[in-house]
Amino acid sequence: MGRPAPITRSGVVARVVFALTVLSTLAYCLFVSDRVRIDTSLQDLNPDTSLAEGPRYATQRLSEDISQRFLMLVKGADQRQVNAAVRELQIDINAINGLSVLTNDSVSSDYLSALSPYRFHLLTGAQRQALRQGAPDALAAKAQRQLYQLGDGIRLIPFEQDPLGWFSDYLLSRLEITGAASLDAESVIVDESGDSHYFTAFSVLIRDYPKDMEAQQHLYQAIEAASRDIRRNYPVELLRSGLFFFAVDSAQSAKGDIQLIAVGSGVGVLVLMLLVFRSLLPLLLSLGSIAIGVGFGIVTSALVFGGIHIFTIVFGASLIGIVVDYSLHYFYHYLSDEKGGDRHKAPGALLRALALSVVTSLVGYGALALSDLVLLKKVALFSCSGLLMAWVSVIVLGPLVTARPIVARQSLLMGVIANLYRAIPRRLPVMAGAGVLLSTLGAAYLILSEIPTNDDPRRFFHVSPALQSQEQQVADLTQVYEPGRYFIVSGTTADELYGRLDAFYAALDGQQEAVMSVRDYLPSPQAQQQNYALQRALYRDNGVLDRFYQRLSVDASQATTMKQAYKEAAGHRIDYAALLNSLPSLPPLWIEHENTIYSFVLIRKNSDLAALESAAQNIAGISYINTLGSAMSALEAQRVTAAQLLLVAYGLIALLLLLHYRSLSAVALLFIPVTASIVTLAILAGIGQAITIFHMMALFLVLGLGMDYIIFAREMRHKPAITQQAILLSAVTSLLSFGLLAFSSMPVVQAFGSTILIGNSINFIAAMSLLALPPSFTSDRKQ
Repeated sequence: MGRPAPITRSGVVARVVFALTVLSTLAYCLFVSDRVRIDTSLQDLNPDTSLAEGPRYATQRLSEDISQRFLMLVKGADQRQVNAAVRELQIDINAINGLSVLTNDSVSSDYLSALSPYRFHLLTGAQRQALRQGAPDALAAKAQRQLYQLGDGIRLIPFEQDPLGWFSDYLLSRLEITGAASLDAESVIVDESGDSHYFTAFSVLIRDYPKDMEAQQHLYQAIEAASRDIRRNYPVELLRSGLFFFAVDSAQSAKGDIQLIAVGSGVGVLVLMLLVFRSLLPLLLSLGSIAIGVGFGIVTSALVFGGIHIFTIVFGASLIGIVVDYSLHYFYHYLSDEKGGDRHKAPGALLRALALSVVTSLVGYGALALSDLVLLKKVALFSCSGLLMAWVSVIVLGPLVTARPIVARQSLLMGVIANLYRAIPRRLPVMAGAGVLLSTLGAAYLILSEIPTNDDPRRFFHVSPALQSQEQQVADLTQVYEPGRYFIVSGTTADELYGRLDAFYAALDGQQEAVMSVRDYLPSPQAQQQNYALQRALYRDNGVLDRFYQRLSVDASQATTMKQAYKEAAGHRIDYAALLNSLPSLPPLWIEHENTIYSFVLIRKNSDLAALESAAQNIAGISYINTLGSAMSALEAQRVTAAQLLLVAYGLIALLLLLHYRSLSAVALLFIPVTASIVTLAILAGIGQAITIFHMMALFLVLGLGMDYIIFAREMRHKPAITQQAILLSAVTSLLSFGLLAFSSMPVVQAFGSTILIGNSINFIAAMSLLALPPSFTSDRKQ
């Protein structure tokens, strides 16, 4: 009975480097793991669109702002109960650390405080026209009438600071246009039976968005506790809407999937190893390689991306079934009861098989990084680093384990294999004919029938029906603007940007109320300077203010303070960026990036989108954005590109096989994963699954895992019985992991799992059939 080759100096160096890496990983997991952020953001599921870098940055900022807000809506039949419930809920929400309720009063007050110092630079269109055309006496008389008329003499700041009421009129007009003061106003709806229902909605700002799943869950529980108290104390219905709640719901679903896959795969591996091997050493190495691989994947993800996404952990849990393959093949080579005298020949073939196996798996998982989805890039990094480290652990630690005899219950597996061979073809013509027939039928079905596809990113994650229903109800009652549709205007200066906005508003031809932009919150810097010059008619000697005081029989000296304040305000203008800093409740419609200003124009619901888009076509620096449409187009393009890249991957692996084996018969073995991929797509389409980018990317793994089996079947052909058992165990663990993925509640995970489950099953059957052929069919000579 042989032993592994003695350890060389290079082997000692490799073990030292490996030990240092493992110790560093262990230290990181022990002492830094509490600071590793588990990301639950749904933004990673959004693809990069064709937008340039600047507009993409601006839209990302807008998306981040939207994700940091949510709506609460209270509805009931009793108006007083609704009002009382709203007041108590707002108090409870404000008491939660990190949350701020944005009420009508707070928004108006902040808006007033922010603009008041700049009131001499702010005028409505009607006020500008009045100053250009009106006589001072007429303007003073009008101000006097408004002062005494009920409802027209409102002063939002003290009379001494706004005696003519012009700033108050300006502010009220802005609040009316922007709708900033209307969200939490009471409204009433009448249902089909004629009953009235009152509702009030208010926005909540998440000042410090939770960085990880634990903090996110803590915040959610606090909101849920406040909501339960309201439902218990008042006869009202409480609804909520926001990306935060979708992220929590998806995280909970993913957490359940992690437990199912990790526990299911782990228990499956544990049972199989104990059932087949008669020693704890193989089990310890298998579990050790899993722990080392997963740990290293977590560390690399945390170092590169600053954390690990919850979906990455879901996919990573399936690595258990793949990582254990390396130790299984390694152990089966060193079985102590192996017959024959060729055991000393095996190490070279075994290492070649293991090396080619990990390369093809890395190709499969590494191809995920070619996608524009950040989530798939994270999965690729986690999986590739974890697989590689697990493979190295088997190569380095394997000789230590196999130094002692390893015994396996081969009779159990041989019985299973014997039964399997009764159902699958064992002759080359039959096997090749079956493959050609299945691939031809599958390809014909895919070509001739209309294959359902789905490129809608909203279908990528799980949404509970209750949450979706609440979202729709809140949107129907409160939504003012078109979701995901807007214009982006750019300019190198504020005046240039405002000039383009002015041109766009002029082109709307009476539809100005269909849009809202920074122009409705603040005039341009140039317009503010013009407004200041126009207001000189109000505050000069014997101007409108002096004549107004004369009409009120007030000493003209009372106007001195206002005149002085007007003079001191010269050159003091405000831009939207400064306003946003003072009033964070405003949407981030103004974003500066790399010497360019980007601003958003929001579109009100039920507007003529075609007419608005047409109005913007001939204006430089303005673009219409449909985020959902752009995302779907980008995902469709990625799905098509993935199919093309898959062909490239097949070509590269074919070249690798040809260079290594120098045999066309080796290249012909790629027909097996080709058939598996075609048949898998046909089956998925046949059972009604719409094909997505995730199905296509999973086919790279069907290629990689299929080549694993084929390579071992070819490299270890001198040990067909042993290799058959190793491949059987390897397939069982892999299919167990991906089979559990197929039953995930998350559509993206389910797509991966179902694709690999079907495709890898076909790969396994073909590999077992290949091992049943005479050795001449798997020799290195050309055929």
